[in-house]
Amino acid sequence: MAVLSPTVGYFNPIPQPGEPGYTEQPSHHFRGTMENDSAFGYDGNYSHGTRLDYAQSLSNGDAWGVSLTQNIYTPSTHTHGAVPGESPYAGYLALGGAYLSRGENFGNAVEFQLGTTGNPSFARYAQNGLHEMCGMQTWDGWSDQVPSEVTVQLSAQQHVRIPWMESTSSNGWESDGTFVLREQFGTAFIKAGGGVAYRYGRNLPPSMQVSGNHAASYGVSLLEKKNYNPAAPSYFVSAEAYVDYIARDISIDGGVFHHFEQTCSRKPWQAEFRLGVGVSYQGIDYFMGAVYCTDRYRRQNDPSCYGTFSISWHW
Repeated sequence: MAVLSPTVGYFNPIPQPGEPGYTEQPSHHFRGTMENDSAFGYDGNYSHGTRLDYAQSLSNGDAWGVSLTQNIYTPSTHTHGAVPGESPYAGYLALGGAYLSRGENFGNAVEFQLGTTGNPSFARYAQNGLHEMCGMQTWDGWSDQVPSEVTVQLSAQQHVRIPWMESTSSNGWESDGTFVLREQFGTAFIKAGGGVAYRYGRNLPPSMQVSGNHAASYGVSLLEKKNYNPAAPSYFVSAEAYVDYIARDISIDGGVFHHFEQTCSRKPWQAEFRLGVGVSYQGIDYFMGAVYCTDRYRRQNDPSCYGTFSISWHW
């Protein structure tokens, strides 16, 4: 099968099994993702997110995966307690296991997460420790955070290839697009929505880098890419847009089994926009981007902007 070379402007065949220069498609994938609003000079609302995930390909092309996720939420005002009209203090820590069904035109990931809120989420200690290490102001209102509670969560994502967004020019530039559906149901979050991810670059890797620190999102693509050369470098820009309906958000509504005095009222419809740049070289992916989200709760004054960075290893 012939494809455009990522380094020259003419058709160059990718080496096939048994041919010189052939490189096996990787079967192990580890990704670390970090999101933080300090990239835009703000500190509050969705303050920080970290996700570590590992996926291993199976003989049938599918994959299984495990993940560890931590999210940190704070009000925008620095006080010794909760602030009426602003996001409450909340932490969320979850361990997940997933099965990823991968295909050329359609892929589906299902993840089950067992998590916790409150002090066992270590959000209070992670944020204050990082702020002290960086010489930043610490937050003193964690005594009023969302109470400790064990959470269970079932999440899924579906990725659908969009053929009319795909193109390949004579000088080696490519584009592709993916329609993304995502759903979450459990004691922590109940929401559903979808959107579109678009990329433009050279030798586009199969890993789409979409959805950032979202459940059922892993560093391995759900869509297989037959014309990708893992031995050659890749680089691309990406744009994503999503709309979600949120029926429950533990970081605002509190837990199911413990009383919590809400400080704000959740907005059910929320949108998310992402722009990013990705580079892949010798089995390592680097991705950096900016995210804008519409308000999470009513009367929210500060913009929801944060930076996102991820690095993935494939071997």
